[in-house]
Amino acid sequence: MSQRFSPSFWSRIPQWFFFLASLYVGWRFILFCRYAVGAGPEAARPAGVEGFLPISALLGARHALATGTWDPVHPAGLTIFLAALAMAFFFRKAFCGHVCPVGFVIVRLGRLGQRLGLARSVPRRIEAALRTPKYLLLAFFLFTSFFGMDAASIEQFVRSSYNLTADARMLLFFLHPGMIALVVLGCLFVLGIVFRGSFCRWLCPYGALLGLLAKIGPTSLVRDPGRCTGCGRCRAVCPMDLPITAGPRPMECSGCASCVTACPQKASAARFGFLGRPAPWWLTAVGACGVFALAYAAAHMAGVWRTQLPGGMVAKLYAMALGG
Repeated sequence: MSQRFSPSFWSRIPQWFFFLASLYVGWRFILFCRYAVGAGPEAARPAGVEGFLPISALLGARHALATGTWDPVHPAGLTIFLAALAMAFFFRKAFCGHVCPVGFVIVRLGRLGQRLGLARSVPRRIEAALRTPKYLLLAFFLFTSFFGMDAASIEQFVRSSYNLTADARMLLFFLHPGMIALVVLGCLFVLGIVFRGSFCRWLCPYGALLGLLAKIGPTSLVRDPGRCTGCGRCRAVCPMDLPITAGPRPMECSGCASCVTACPQKASAARFGFLGRPAPWWLTAVGACGVFALAYAAAHMAGVWRTQLPGGMVAKLYAMALGG
């Protein structure tokens, strides 16, 4: 097979698709916000922008469990959130490796650092300590959502104007960041270049939750010591800087299959396993796309992809949030 159509080429297709789709959704959301403040022609709010609101989606999941009803404010966000959980359980952290636009950027920063000769690894014990913050953040969000707020408080928050326009407030943050925000983003940028996947490995609570699910799922990453020559290519291409000896279900593995496709052995020394049986390298990519497509189709058929709130009311609330 030519280099152009190698497994690594095909594995990048879903990554680029979801990244470009995210940019398109972001552009449509900007057009909607311009319309809401009277600065542009009429435009519909894209439901997909809710995928950037994981905390709201977590509270939406808690609301659904308490009331038995789908999130009426950010239904697409809840759909994407549950799809990400399903991907993580069945196909490792496939959402992180193939769908997440933030992960896409983080991986490219890490590769830039490698090309510039700036990439570094940290000792195993320090690595374990650096992962602590994201689990603390995850514990905080889970405790607050499931134990710190009663059903009435959850209902009040879900239907609040703040929650409804959370994506607009996020847009304002990135369009008009303060000095502290710029410093933090700059530090994350530099860390991403020097330490591959540092944000995902050390700070992302969303990824921490998906990693816990992947730990108990049916998909594993298996190394065959008899075939492994110790060349180190698998770790060199791993966006999370994981050694192949990290175990069959490392919680930081994004399921990108880079290690599997980079192995020089004809029968790769690294491979995926599903329910204890050998699985092809494309399992996680196809699985992620399949889960997302099924969730998207099911949400449309059930009428829970777009918010049912009146469009005029939504536009007025966004105008208020955007200062228009």
